[in-house]
Amino acid sequence: MAHYRVPGLSVAVIEDCRIVDARGFGSTMWDGPPVTPETRFQAGSISKSVTAIGALRLVERGTLSLDGDVQLQMKGWSYDKARGPVTLRQLLSHTAGTNLEGMKGYLPGEPRPTLAQILRGEAPANTPAIVVESNPGSRWNYSGGGYIVTQALMGEVTGKEFAPLMHEFVLEPLAMASSSFEQPPSDANGTPSAQGTSDDGSPLPGKWRVYPEMAPAGLWSTPSDLGRFAIGLARSVRGESGAIIGKDAAAQLMTRGPGNWGLGVDLGPTDGARQISHTGKNVGFTSMFIIYPDSCQGAVVMTNGYDGGWLINEVVRAISDVYRWPAANKLPARAALPLSGPIIERFVGTYRLRDFPAERFSITRNSDGELVWAREGHVGRSLLPETDGKLFSPDSVMTIEALSPSEPRASAVKLSFGGGSNIAERTD
Repeated sequence: MAHYRVPGLSVAVIEDCRIVDARGFGSTMWDGPPVTPETRFQAGSISKSVTAIGALRLVERGTLSLDGDVQLQMKGWSYDKARGPVTLRQLLSHTAGTNLEGMKGYLPGEPRPTLAQILRGEAPANTPAIVVESNPGSRWNYSGGGYIVTQALMGEVTGKEFAPLMHEFVLEPLAMASSSFEQPPSDANGTPSAQGTSDDGSPLPGKWRVYPEMAPAGLWSTPSDLGRFAIGLARSVRGESGAIIGKDAAAQLMTRGPGNWGLGVDLGPTDGARQISHTGKNVGFTSMFIIYPDSCQGAVVMTNGYDGGWLINEVVRAISDVYRWPAANKLPARAALPLSGPIIERFVGTYRLRDFPAERFSITRNSDGELVWAREGHVGRSLLPETDGKLFSPDSVMTIEALSPSEPRASAVKLSFGGGSNIAERTD
């Protein structure tokens, strides 16, 4: 936790559709009260999974159509139909062609936009208007913007505010008593909330960010509550009592689409045991849930660390070892070459992502002579050479490969994290 600059971590372990262990580690903020299993964290994009279940419950009631044009059911958002109709199924599976991957959030107390202003990209919204950038259904493109549209759609068809609607349809039925989509969170019921951490490890100014974009990013929860959610999903897939959605809706949830995604959930690799998962990252918080529905094993890990995702990966791998999960949640075995002068010359430098120019990273040598990858101000990752033209991280799935291995000094590299790749161009 110290290495990854994570003040607090909370975990719940699921075995045989039961939460068999729940613990807190560290503190709700640096030098603050200890984290307990009851401490709430921002769930980030895990909000999308919970939202998807709320939407599917409305589909089951006939209130929403999964495959009809959403324009026929809402007035608060419109789009150019020249590319084809947008459906709820596409919005939930990141195939609607909508923009906006993630949200910045708002400082507590500063002006917050209405949902209509967010959709139109009008001040005080700090994100652009939600538009359709590619043909709906043509490809997978992770889009928080699509879930903002879903939030508006669910509100229009029910006439209810999103937070109480989600409480009625998902949180209350699954006994998620410590969870809420309310913005900002309220500690009136005695449930403590963790405070976020900046990318340099310092306390986050304002404690956390407020997300009126509730459907993609607004959930506050605990690992135990999200464990109950995961168990509800597994029981739905298994057709057991305690399910949150019926058999037909569960089949839709688990239908694998582009990018190996179902409706609001990552279904993982095509081979091996079935799994349901999602990660979450808001400013200052990181989280993850995973469950294998056939054996009903899984875990939820939440942190108030900006770079807590690296730590979560290690914790989840450890849990999978101890509880003997059905899937091999292990890093691929790789043999490393000796680190040579030509390899150092080829990779050491600064880079920026071609598609996201603001995202930059460096590859440097530390005091021990090892290669280290790091975003500016963030915790770094050790790198080892797999070949003369490819580096790998021994404690994650990240790889970095020179696009032209014959270049003595790589002008561009491919950065991969397992779920996709980005091209980065040298800037030095």
